[in-house]
Amino acid sequence: MTYNVWMGFNKKQNLEVGAEWIAAQNTDVLALQELKGFNQERLEQAARKWGHQYSVIFDRQGGFPQGLTAKTPIQKIEQIQPENNPKLRGTLHCKIAGVHFFVVHFDPRNYHNRRKEASAVAGRVKPLVEAGEQVVVLGDCNAHSIADQKFLSKQTALIKHWRDKEKENKSFRAFVEGGEIDFSVLQTLFDAGLVDPAIDAVGTFPTRLLDSDITDDELNSLMQRIDFILVSSHFPKCVVSYPRDSILDKISDHYPVILKIQ
Repeated sequence: MTYNVWMGFNKKQNLEVGAEWIAAQNTDVLALQELKGFNQERLEQAARKWGHQYSVIFDRQGGFPQGLTAKTPIQKIEQIQPENNPKLRGTLHCKIAGVHFFVVHFDPRNYHNRRKEASAVAGRVKPLVEAGEQVVVLGDCNAHSIADQKFLSKQTALIKHWRDKEKENKSFRAFVEGGEIDFSVLQTLFDAGLVDPAIDAVGTFPTRLLDSDITDDELNSLMQRIDFILVSSHFPKCVVSYPRDSILDKISDHYPVILKIQ
């Protein structure tokens, strides 16, 4: 499972609620993003609440580090820092039970930065896939798949929101030249030998956390899929699901994504 837990489980307010829900899912491996305020010790303590004895966190000061927890031992391989530039988002690379896991959380504001971050991951992933290794890249990509193009074209409120943000903030960039939505970030990962096992495009952001009074229609008009679990092309058969428990609206502004290997 991958889950962006928004500022450390709703600004640290709902860790217990979040841990209880996660424990009920009985996952073998959990990737977390936005572990604000967490260090290795705090993550280990939290992971034990959902039955995971092993934990690794992306070592960096402040920010929103990623983490990986599991029932079985984790081998930390590396922390990928694109272009050695601390302003770009890094990726955590670990190995569990023979499978390589890359926990990503790409830049939320600018697709140019996301391209660089995705390229750094693809550079590590491609030779692994070509060597026949099993690879999983999961997390908050803040980007979109070309498979969702038709769905996104109908999200007029969301597209207007992006265009307004581009006018207001020069650092925010969602559209390539010509005004089209950028799909190059996910495509970089697909070109490295990864596939998206999801059959249907189901939105993962936003939840009702930031606006509890939002109507169903308003929420649906802003919905987008930016959280992914991608696997190497020769990965065992698997199924992706998107939980929608009401309690999730109190934990984070993202919904989690679950991959079940059959």
